[in-house]
Amino acid sequence: MLIIERSDNYSARQGGARQGGTRQGVASIFVKYMHVFVMLFLALSTTCAVRAEPWLDTRNVGLRVDIERLSNEGIITVPISTWPLMWSSILNDLDATDSKTVPASLHASYARVITAARAATRTHQAQQSVRVSGANQSHVLRHFGDTGRDDAEFSLRRNDMTEHFAYNLEATRVVNPWDGEKQHYDNSYLGFVWGNWIALVGSVERWWGPGWNSNLILSNNARPTLGASLQRNYSEPFDVPVLSWLGPWTTNLFIAKLDDERVINNAKLIGMTVGFRPIPRLEINLRRTAQWGGDGRPETFSNFLELVTGLADNCGSPSCKAQEPGNQLGGIDVRWNLPWYNSALYWQTVGEDEAGGLPSKRASQVGLQFNLSGNGFDGVLFIEHDDTSTKSSQARYNVLYNHGIYQTGYRYQGRAIGATWDNDSQVTSLGAVGYLANGDRLEVRASYGELNVDSIDGVASMHSITTHGSKFNSFVTKWQRPFLWGDIELEGRYTDQQIDQFGRQEDKLRAALTLNYKFD
Repeated sequence: MLIIERSDNYSARQGGARQGGTRQGVASIFVKYMHVFVMLFLALSTTCAVRAEPWLDTRNVGLRVDIERLSNEGIITVPISTWPLMWSSILNDLDATDSKTVPASLHASYARVITAARAATRTHQAQQSVRVSGANQSHVLRHFGDTGRDDAEFSLRRNDMTEHFAYNLEATRVVNPWDGEKQHYDNSYLGFVWGNWIALVGSVERWWGPGWNSNLILSNNARPTLGASLQRNYSEPFDVPVLSWLGPWTTNLFIAKLDDERVINNAKLIGMTVGFRPIPRLEINLRRTAQWGGDGRPETFSNFLELVTGLADNCGSPSCKAQEPGNQLGGIDVRWNLPWYNSALYWQTVGEDEAGGLPSKRASQVGLQFNLSGNGFDGVLFIEHDDTSTKSSQARYNVLYNHGIYQTGYRYQGRAIGATWDNDSQVTSLGAVGYLANGDRLEVRASYGELNVDSIDGVASMHSITTHGSKFNSFVTKWQRPFLWGDIELEGRYTDQQIDQFGRQEDKLRAALTLNYKFD
């Protein structure tokens, strides 16, 4: 009950400002910030820019489509389900491929990816850009590739890379923010290259898993947290004979601070993933995250080792609760490029606990993906199903993302760090993402299911979208037109129910317009 009351208070604190004033229209917001846009244009228009970053981030769904199509064909052989996705290994695979052997249906995908990869890995060529977006309401259900979160956002970005240094500085001004933060620096980082490793400090969105509409352990649903990480740059196999069977492999480790208002303030979020492709058609990823430390909780080195090794997790005795390491999640996901119909099967399971060295109290995702080519459209078609209630558990509901000590749960700034749907939800999604013959990008996604299933006809429970549960159908469509100077994107999202109870959704329809301008 304490948890529900806290959730309601959080909603009232965040939503009060929205209800107290008159909402501004999208047009008035653009007019309000037009003078800022003009000043930035005059200040930056003399610079020369070519995109320069060591990786692709979670906002580039078009290049993800191309990379997955090339991976299905065996042209890209490295793990591709951990985002940000390093450019180095992708470019190595493309450079090792004779372009004459690429199937005709993949010529455009191959050209787009290798062009982007070569531009991104050039050094000493900074890029500066501006993004302006406006919508009639905040974003509730976020999927891979989504950018704007609130009614209107104005972002200024500059990035560059040298042989041993990379940075992205991104400042965003938000109009009518749901979380009350009118300015933030999400996706900014400073990175340093050391051998085959990249270390960075910043706030970077992560997407750990093969799903398109949701992800069980780390996704772009919640805003990124500020912290430090270490990631492998190239994915070459081990030279050691015993380990060489793993094939190309990659890993990422990070630690970040959860600096929002929580039951236990200043808790840390820790994550580690290892991915490998033992055979060209098969990718396997082992994931683990944990909430650790914070006010009143142990943060000793020995306690950290217990967390990393999995010892003393969920102790049964009340006397040892004071030293329990933290709230841990573990998961496995698999992507298998099938030899039939240019398709791939993917599966993910994430557990709240561990039993016999494997995740227990598990939630799951399963999906099937097809390459689409011809008839004026090149892209992917996917169908996926998420069940975020837990199996192999006596208490099936109110388990995933919840914890007896970290009572705010596996959530940040009012959103689940994992699945878009939060816990105890069963959702099936169908979607197509790709390119039209003229180069425009088109997305169509549909989802239906139940959120917070056990509370639809039962007692309210903790949830970041609806504490009382809801059945829903949603439909999303996006159209993007590229230009030499950037791109324009139009988006429409319709949900047949007003599913959000925390002030983010005021209408069933969300319409948005985004302009990206790159300074040459």
